[in-house]
Amino acid sequence: MTAFTYRQGDLACEQVPLREIVGQLGSPVYVYSLDEIERRYGAYAAAFPDALICYAYKANSSLALCTWLRTLGAGADVVSGGELRVAQAAGVPGGLTVFNGNGKSDAEIAAAIEGGVLSINADAVEELPRLAAVAERLGRRAPVTIRINPGVDPHTHRHIATGVTSSQFGVALAQAEAAYAHLAEFPGLDPVGVHSHIGSQITELGPFVETVDRLADLARRLMRQGFPLRLLDIGGGLGIDYHRWENTDPPTTQPLTPTDLAGALLPRVADLGLRLALEPGRSLVAPAGVLVGQVLHLKHGADTTRVVLDTGMNALIRPSLYEAYHAVSPLKAGTPSLTADVVGPNCESSDVIGRGRRLPALRSGDYLAVMDAGAYGYPLASNYNSRPRPAEVVVRGDRWWTVRPAETWEGLLQGQVGVMEGMGN
Repeated sequence: MTAFTYRQGDLACEQVPLREIVGQLGSPVYVYSLDEIERRYGAYAAAFPDALICYAYKANSSLALCTWLRTLGAGADVVSGGELRVAQAAGVPGGLTVFNGNGKSDAEIAAAIEGGVLSINADAVEELPRLAAVAERLGRRAPVTIRINPGVDPHTHRHIATGVTSSQFGVALAQAEAAYAHLAEFPGLDPVGVHSHIGSQITELGPFVETVDRLADLARRLMRQGFPLRLLDIGGGLGIDYHRWENTDPPTTQPLTPTDLAGALLPRVADLGLRLALEPGRSLVAPAGVLVGQVLHLKHGADTTRVVLDTGMNALIRPSLYEAYHAVSPLKAGTPSLTADVVGPNCESSDVIGRGRRLPALRSGDYLAVMDAGAYGYPLASNYNSRPRPAEVVVRGDRWWTVRPAETWEGLLQGQVGVMEGMGN
């Protein structure tokens, strides 16, 4: 079951044809399915009934999506003061929020402590004195978990592998007990648990199992030493199948599900007596979103045909940054008759959404949807080439709402200052 299907020849989000949305708002535009997010969160909640599911705001911190996930029961995994503020605006209690990140400012630490977060996940031993100093200044005790780098290869793109030994994230497993001993030296810090996050877009169970085994063994040793742990935070990273739109029969891959993950992990931690926390992001929202762009023209070159869209790496940088694959679907169904590269309008050779895609005959004014763009799309968007960021729309059933309007050319200048007095003649 998917939120995006062709209904009478028109690509629709749930029951709303995408052409209806672009007909009113224009393009580019992000469109998200609330029902798809609900289905995916429900799968996690059913598989991990006693766990705290902290949605990873880095995947997509649109207030509408975060609020919707909160109504479904999700907590929050945040990595900045800005994300913490979104979580608070979405109604997430501090006790259901974990604060991650490898570079927290004192202001962010203070906001986390004052916000009553469940845990501040320290990324380094060197971070502990600053955490303690801020807590002392506030007259509060800070709940702290140390992020462990377990030295596990998640078999994903190197830019999103965070649990390998060479990664800049976390404390090496071999140094973990010494790190907790140092943590215990600060009376203002409360050691509440252990944490790890090994990467994103992971499609094998093995790395998760290896990581949880190492974390669980560490937790047992720490509790034997008297640490009053309450939380085992195993991070996120469950991947999706970005190629499923290719209509292979049978599918080329069977993506892991929350049920698969729970079946492999829960028996390994059942004896700990700790609350389990997960930080899913991509697997909740990526398949729930598309980026719709308009065809400006077809460029027939000596080597290939290129479909030039009104959006590209400025709105969805994953293909340029990771060489990531995203399927591209026309808003009007048709028989493939064209092989072309789909490119954006930006002044970069890397602004390519997809190469060698099979598409129906297209002409200027048609629209294409870039699939699985609900995660790491808008959050990584920029104003490169001074292009306004797209609008965001949510859909439920046969209704849709604009939850963030498109930026404008005039808006890009707001707050800026030209030549000031004394700068020129």
